[in-house]
Amino acid sequence: MKTWTSRLPLKSNTLLVQLSLLLFILILFSFLSPYFLSVTNFMNVLNQMVEVGLIAIPMTLIIISGAMDLSVGSILAFSAVTMGVAFERGFNIWICVIFGLLAGLMCGAVNGYLIARHRMQAIVVTIGMLVMLRGLVYVINEGRPISGYPDSFYFLGQHYIAGIPFNAIVLVVLFLIASFVMKKTKYGTYIYGIGNNEEVVRYSGIPVVRIRFALFMLSGLFSALAGVFLVSRLASAEATSGTNIELDVITATLIGGTHIFGGRGSLTGTFVGLLIIVFLRNGLNLLGVSVLYQAVILGALLLLAVGNKKISGE
Repeated sequence: MKTWTSRLPLKSNTLLVQLSLLLFILILFSFLSPYFLSVTNFMNVLNQMVEVGLIAIPMTLIIISGAMDLSVGSILAFSAVTMGVAFERGFNIWICVIFGLLAGLMCGAVNGYLIARHRMQAIVVTIGMLVMLRGLVYVINEGRPISGYPDSFYFLGQHYIAGIPFNAIVLVVLFLIASFVMKKTKYGTYIYGIGNNEEVVRYSGIPVVRIRFALFMLSGLFSALAGVFLVSRLASAEATSGTNIELDVITATLIGGTHIFGGRGSLTGTFVGLLIIVFLRNGLNLLGVSVLYQAVILGALLLLAVGNKKISGE
C-alpha cells in the first residue's frame, strides 16, 4: 500500500500555493472594487459559503476514499422540499427539520448500500440518484416554492453571533471536528488506506463496506443539513435548490488538493479551496461579470489544479 505520510512535504507546498492564490485574489479584488474588503461583504461571503462547505466535508472524505457523490444537489433539494411539505401539513418546524435530515440520510443510505455492499460504480449510482430525486422533487411540490416559516427557524441561516453568521460558525466547527477525525483517529487512516489500495485494506480485515456505507450516509446527512440552512437563509424551499452545487463542491475539493483518484487530500486544503471559490465568485459579482464567464474561469481553475497534479506526478 502506498504511504501517505511520505507526501506531507508535498501537501505543505500545495497548501502554500493555495494560500498564495487566495491572497492574490483578496489583493486583486480589493483594488478592483471598493466594496470587496468591507466587513459587510465578508460576512455575506461567509453566509453564502455554508451550503457548499457543509457538503464539501463528506465529499472530501468520499473522494479520498476513491469514490464520488454527484447526487448531493438533488439530495439537498429533496430534503428541503420534504421539510417544506411537512410544514405545510401542519407539523412543528423542528419536527420538519428532522424529517428533512432523515430524508437525506435515507438517500445517502441507498447510495451507500448499492456502492458499498454491491460494489456498483459510485458515479453511475449517484447520477441515477441525482436524476431520480430532481424529478421527484418536482412531482412532490409541482415546482412551487414553499415559504412562511416561523421566525425561530430563521435563526439557523440569518442570525449573527458577535457579528459572525451563526451558520458559518457551525460550518467551521464541523470542519474542525472532521479534520480531527481524519488526522487523529483510525477511521481517518482507514479512509486514506481505502483510497490508496482498497483490496489490501479489505484483506487486512478492515470493514471497508461499513466505512464506505457510512461515508455516503454522512454525505446524505450533510446535504440535507445544507438544505435546512439554505431554506432558513432564503426563507423558501424550492425544487431548484442545490442545482449544480455538486460542481462547486467538487471544484473546491480538488482545488484544495484532494486527488481525484483518492488516497490523498485534506479538509484544511478543502476549506482553503472553498474560500478561493467563494471570494473569486464574490469579486466577479461585484465587478458585474456574467455568470457564464464565471463558469469559464472556475472551469479553467479546476483544469489547472487537476492538470498540475497530473504533470507533477501526484
